[in-house]
Amino acid sequence: MDVIGFEIFRALGRFFLHPLTYIFILAIFWLGFQRVQRERKDFHTRVYDVIQQVTSPLSIAIIVGLSISIGTVLLGIELPVGMMALLTAVWLLLLPLRHARWLSITVAGSIALIVAPFLPAGGTEFSWLNGWLSDLQQMNLVNLAWLLTILFIAESLLVLADGWKQSSPAIVKSKRGKMVGEHKASRLWFLPVFLLFPMGEWSGNQWWPLFELSSGETFGLALFPFLLGFQARIHSEYPMDGVKKIGKRLLLVNIAVITLAVIAYFYPIVAFFVAAVILLGRELVYFLFTSADQRRTSLFTGREKGLKILGILPHSTANKMELEVGEIIVKANGREVNSQREFYNALQQNSAYCKLEVTDLDGELRFTQSTIFQGDHYQIGCLFVPDDEVGNLSYRALRSSVVIHQDRAELDEGAPEHDDGEIVVLHEETTSLDDGAEESDSYDEDMEPEKELAATEDSSTDEFKETTLETDRVEDAQQEKEAHQSGSPYGQAAGLASFYDEFRQTKIDRNRWTPNSEENSQGKKENE
Repeated sequence: MDVIGFEIFRALGRFFLHPLTYIFILAIFWLGFQRVQRERKDFHTRVYDVIQQVTSPLSIAIIVGLSISIGTVLLGIELPVGMMALLTAVWLLLLPLRHARWLSITVAGSIALIVAPFLPAGGTEFSWLNGWLSDLQQMNLVNLAWLLTILFIAESLLVLADGWKQSSPAIVKSKRGKMVGEHKASRLWFLPVFLLFPMGEWSGNQWWPLFELSSGETFGLALFPFLLGFQARIHSEYPMDGVKKIGKRLLLVNIAVITLAVIAYFYPIVAFFVAAVILLGRELVYFLFTSADQRRTSLFTGREKGLKILGILPHSTANKMELEVGEIIVKANGREVNSQREFYNALQQNSAYCKLEVTDLDGELRFTQSTIFQGDHYQIGCLFVPDDEVGNLSYRALRSSVVIHQDRAELDEGAPEHDDGEIVVLHEETTSLDDGAEESDSYDEDMEPEKELAATEDSSTDEFKETTLETDRVEDAQQEKEAHQSGSPYGQAAGLASFYDEFRQTKIDRNRWTPNSEENSQGKKENE
């Protein structure tokens, strides 16, 4: 027991000394930051935190890793230092692809198994490199083939059970150039796995280990870091359905892989076919699924009636109301909503409470309600496809859009009535002019004597007006001459002068002291 405990302790030490332990963690954070940037670009907010992307799959990954460890230790699968170095080198070459599916150790391991026989046995200037190359030549590749088989089974099960969780909504352009929604399912599982190591104090017997070891009769235990990855784009069906479909197809590929791994135990040359089937089989599954998915219409498109939910923010009001991706919001606070602007405007009718009418995934209408707290998302945590080709609006832009739309609606409501009124008035004026034109011809002859009499009266009136104006001019000139000689104001100036004189006199009287005013002031002080 002391030997077992000591080997487990040394295995933990090797785990934390291995550089891939930290490289894997940094890679998960790196991909998480890229996802957050894309989500902020599409929705002006992140859906899931970067820390959640690391910690969320960790529990199931540890359980699967310990389960794999039981199988690898019982089978006696060994992984020498040279092969681990080759796996690390191949995986680092795949890292710039920034694709979680290609970062799976099943891909790097399959490539390493195919490449290993073609590497030299040594002859370099570096002794440590010669030692690694020697390990590769002495290693039993059936060990690696069985390790890849076990890891591929674990990957398929993880995709089926956990791959659809925390899928990230995204906005893309369809073939017709319209903005549609899709989900990007991406998961990275960090697995610690116990393997036999060609240095230690353990020794085998007749039935264990099952595979031939390159280390001889003694060996130890090491805890190796492995990373399994999955990534797929889904837009023609719901994320859970699409990911589970991929997981089931991967399990079918596992049947062929397990069959070849059993044959490789008796015919080691078949180990290369195991690696080839893992590489080609998993990529064929993803290719066929993606091709069929892209040929179909997106499930998340703009609608004439209602808003289809593309994503739900965790810990939001929508999450508390148990809204799901794919459900359709028909009404909010009793008002029909057909766009994000209308949805936001309906939510503002009652900023502390929200009641929704939702069509669920089965097509049934249901009601849900919840209180809204200060600081909640401005769309209560729901993410939608953009209303137009511009993209989703931020909180300020959406609020401004609502105000502008309301102003335009008020103008549009008043404009038709005004235009109609003008049209009616113009029509009446035109009609009256037409009627008057018809009557004027019949009265011209009768009105000629009256016109002559009126002309005579007008001429006498004009002569009287001219005489009156001449008299007024003479009087004004006489008054102006007298005012100029006396120096007094004249005309409007006389009126203004009298006004200012009265104003100055009133101001002087108001400021003049009187005994009554002093008594009044003393009386006020006594009253106070």
